[in-house]
Amino acid sequence: MHNLIGILLGVFMLCILSAAHFGRRALKCLGSQHHSELVRISANASMINLVVPIVIAIAYVLIVLNNREKLPLATVIALCALLLQGIISAVTTDRSYRKAGMPPEFLKYFRLARGIRILGATMLFVGVISWLIVTQNAQNAQFDPHETQDLQAPLGAQLIPAAESK
Repeated sequence: MHNLIGILLGVFMLCILSAAHFGRRALKCLGSQHHSELVRISANASMINLVVPIVIAIAYVLIVLNNREKLPLATVIALCALLLQGIISAVTTDRSYRKAGMPPEFLKYFRLARGIRILGATMLFVGVISWLIVTQNAQNAQFDPHETQDLQAPLGAQLIPAAESK
């Protein structure tokens, strides 16, 4: 499972680099008038886009500090909330750009960059959540303390039910 997380982290980084490339391409499609409009729109949206993840992070830390057993569930909820916030941010920003009359070429590359970034984050978050579920299930799996185990049996043999005598 750790290899999968490593692979997904690598894919996430590639997605971020690809998104940055398409973001630069989007900016090249703008004239000076549209650049100033982009700055105005970004300044208005940036405060909300900073506050929401900070609130999510503070809530996550407070929950985990008060109850360590809630760590897996709190992590899943926090990651899903961050992903949802990213999607909402992308949609509202796209709407603002369209209302401002940004060129279609800019919008195309902007959407591509945001989509790639969200795809990478989704893949990474799904990997982390899967890892948490597998880890939690492994911790919750309990062996019957009354069951005796043959220490001479091959590794894993205790997982195979013994044949019933007839």
